Order: sequence, then C-alpha cells, then structure tokens
Amino acid sequence: MQKLSDFISEMDTVNYDGKEIYRNLLTQPEAVAVIDKYKDEINMSKLAEFTSSLNEYTIGVRLCHNCASLTQCRQPIRGHHPVLTPKSGRLHLSFAECSYFISNKHLDLIESFHMPKSMIGANFEKMHSDASREQIFSLGLDFVLNYSKDSYKKGLFLYGSMGTGKTYAICAIANELAKRGIGCAVVYFPELIAKIKEGFNQEAQQSNISLEKLKNVPVLMLDDIGSESVTSWMRDEILGRILNHRMMHELPTFFTSNFNYEQLQTHYTQTTRNEYEPVKAARILERIKALSIPVELVGRNYRNEI
Repeated sequence: MQKLSDFISEMDTVNYDGKEIYRNLLTQPEAVAVIDKYKDEINMSKLAEFTSSLNEYTIGVRLCHNCASLTQCRQPIRGHHPVLTPKSGRLHLSFAECSYFISNKHLDLIESFHMPKSMIGANFEKMHSDASREQIFSLGLDFVLNYSKDSYKKGLFLYGSMGTGKTYAICAIANELAKRGIGCAVVYFPELIAKIKEGFNQEAQQSNISLEKLKNVPVLMLDDIGSESVTSWMRDEILGRILNHRMMHELPTFFTSNFNYEQLQTHYTQTTRNEYEPVKAARILERIKALSIPVELVGRNYRNEI
C-alpha cells in the first residue's frame, strides 16, 4: 500500500491547478491521522476525488477543539462532529452526535414551561452531597428507580420556606426520569396561569393545547403552587381539571409550595373577589393529597449563597 508521504512526493512531479492547496491539505495533522487510520482500505490514487470531504472534515475537527459544552458548539449542525469512514475505496463524510449532545439528549423528553435555564443541569449528585437534602434524594431516587407506567406511584409534595431547594429537587428528578426515557413537564405554575389568562383571545387554542399536555404528560411537576392569585377560574377550571384528570388516570404528579397542605387549603379558600369557598378549596386539596406524599424541606437558603 502506497504511503501518504510517497504520494505527496509524486505530486511534485505533476503540474495542475490547486496543487499547492491540495498538497497542503494532505499535510494537515487531522487529514494525516484519518488517512493513516484507513490507509489499507482506501485507494490512494483517488484521493483527489474526495478532497472536498477531507477538507470539510479537517475544518470540522478544528471547530471542536477546546469546546467545553453544547452551548459553545460552532458546528453547522449543532452537537454533531464530522466523521470520515472508508467506503468502496473512498472516504465517506458523515456527521455523528458528540458527547455533549448525547448527554443532553434526554432534555428532549422534558417540556419546560417558564422554568429558569439554571435548572437544566440539576442532578442527584449535588443533592446527595448535601445532608439537608438526604431525605428528598432518597425519595426521589426511589421514585425514579421504581417508576412504571403500569404501576401507579405517587409523586411528592415538597414544601418549606423559600430557597431550600424544592425547585432544584424536582428538576433533578425530572432529569433522571428523562435519562430513562420517561417524558416529563416542569411548570412554574404562577407564570403558566398568567400566560393562559393573557392568551384568552389571540392564543386561546395554544393555551388549551398546553393544558392537554399537562393533563396527559407521564410525569408532571408543578412548581410554586400557592403563590398565584386565587380566582375561581384558576382554581376550579385550570388546576382542578388538571389534577382531576391525573388522579383519575393515575398519572404521577409532583408539587412544590411554600405552604403545607393545611396552609394551601386556606390559601385556596378565599378568592381575589373575597368569595369564601371552603368546599371547593377542600376538593383541590383532596386531589393533591391523592397524587402526592408530603415532604418538608428545611435548611439554609441556597439563594443567599448565589
């Protein structure tokens, strides 16, 4: 098999347009490495026929140099790097998913509604390293490992003061579930209500679609319930319908709140119009209790450390 160095030497005896560019390409370390790897499987005399593929590969490999995350990707196809493989004596160019793309692929299974981007990287490892989160780590791991669409398992109702890691915990659980191919939706509930209310006219259909997703997604995470303004419409027509559907179909649901069960029931008893409706509030709480196990999160305020 002809060596690349011999092939380059032979080029010097031939005159043709672009010889210097071609010769320079064949001396680039990226090109040398791939040609050396497949030297027994390609026809060296036909290298000129796949120069463009070799050039695109060389440029693409360099674009990946010093890349530290998917957000830094400079490739034309985000999260994909060029690959050259031998085929019928030629080098065939294709694109493969990079390690960063693969490690974030599970995020396609998480629908996030108005949640902070900082929660994308939430993980069990960080939870486990903090003694104050030991209980939620244990319960969250148990849910993830034992989840089955054919065997109903309650979600968790995480409550406690602000900044104790409730949102981080449900996002970490959602990430772990998604890595196992389980679809999730993580929703900042007060903002969702505001958006649905805004969209009554021009975006009513889109709002209804969002509600259908929340009713039927395999695992739903409702963040910060109880901090929204209470109206009969919000409580009964939005939250009530979501919870009732999920309860009837045994679909796991997680909640975070600054209130415990009793405080949340009190919150839902009186509307912004000063309507006192304890029966309807109790009905909401019965559904939440049917869907979740209460867990109090205590400890330092993590937000003060940012």
